[in-house]
Amino acid sequence: MTLTHARRTDPSESSAAFDADQARVVVEAVSWLYTLGPASDEQIVNRYVDHLDSHPSWPMCAAESVRKRCSDARRLDKRIQKVGTMQSTHGKTVGVYGFVEVTS
Repeated sequence: MTLTHARRTDPSESSAAFDADQARVVVEAVSWLYTLGPASDEQIVNRYVDHLDSHPSWPMCAAESVRKRCSDARRLDKRIQKVGTMQSTHGKTVGVYGFVEVTS
């Protein structure tokens, strides 16, 4: 897994604050959370918070950081794909992602 820097579109403050080790742990956590069933980014954030106590190696981080790692997990693991849509708590239509069988 390659997470060596912040996104090019992130402000310089984000690049300076980027912690690759923390990002790697959160991506691994997010990938595991998808094994619990399909979810939107918002639902993955909720799952992350719900499982923090049982996973002491997971860092406390902002919800936005977990959402960004959702995107990274989907980019890095092609088995995590869009499986549907739903309405977010803010009324927006958002993607729901889950593990799917990937054929070569």
